[in-house]
Amino acid sequence: MKFIFSFLLTLISLIVFCQKNDYEVAKKEFENFIFSSDSIKIQNIKNEKFEKIIDIQEYHHSVTRLLDFGLTESIYELRFSYPFDIHYVKGRNVIIFLFYLDGKEVGKIVDYVQYKDEEKQISDKFDSGINKYFVNHNSFYNTKTTKEDFIKDFLNRKVYGDGCGYEMTMIKKIDDVERDNIENVDKYIKWMKSYNPELQMWGYSEIEKLLKKNLIELESEELKIYNHIKERNLFIETCSGCTFGIFKKVFK
Repeated sequence: MKFIFSFLLTLISLIVFCQKNDYEVAKKEFENFIFSSDSIKIQNIKNEKFEKIIDIQEYHHSVTRLLDFGLTESIYELRFSYPFDIHYVKGRNVIIFLFYLDGKEVGKIVDYVQYKDEEKQISDKFDSGINKYFVNHNSFYNTKTTKEDFIKDFLNRKVYGDGCGYEMTMIKKIDDVERDNIENVDKYIKWMKSYNPELQMWGYSEIEKLLKKNLIELESEELKIYNHIKERNLFIETCSGCTFGIFKKVFK
C-alpha cells in the first residue's frame, strides 16, 4: 500500500512538472521568435512553424501609432496553444509591444496576460537607441524617469472613456485616485507626464474640467504639456459600450 501511494505521488509530480515544463519551453520558443523577428515576420506569425507551440489564435493587430519625439508603437495581441498533457492543450494570451524610433527598432515587450493569483510575467529587449527618447521625454515633461518607468506605464493599459461595458457605469477612480477632486490636481498633472497616452488623456480631461471651473491655474511648464497633449492628438484606446479596443483621435 505504501509503495502504491509513493508511486502515485511520484506520477502526479512528474505530470505537474511536465505540464509546467511544456509551458516554459513554449514560452521560450515564443520569445525567441519575437525578439529575433522584425514586424513583417511578427505580422505573419500564424504562418510560422514552431516545435512546441501548436497554434496561434485570436491574432489581432490593435494599433500602430506615432507617440512623442519620433517614437512609434505597434501593439499585437494573440493566443498561443501548447501541449498540456497527452490528450489536452492549453492556451496563453499575450500582448506584444514594438517600438521604433525614427523608423529604427529600439525595443520590444512581451506581456503575458496575468492569471488569478499568478505573478506578473513579462519579457523585454531594448536597444540603447531608446535612451534618446527617454532623454527627450524627461526634458520636455520635466521628469526623471527610467526604462523601468516606461515599461510600467505601457503595461498599465488604460481605456480612455466613460460608460465602458455592459452596464455603462461611469469611472470614478483611476489607479485608486478619485476623479473630479481638486485635491488630486497634482496627481492629474502627473498623469499628463506619463508615458501612457491613455493615462495622459485622463490627466488632460481632469485638468480641463478644473480649468473650466476656474478652480486652478497652471504654471507655464504645465500649460505647455496640457496644450501639447491636445495639439498632438494621438490615437487613443477607447470604447463604445461593450466594444473595447477602439483606437481613435479624441479631438476633431
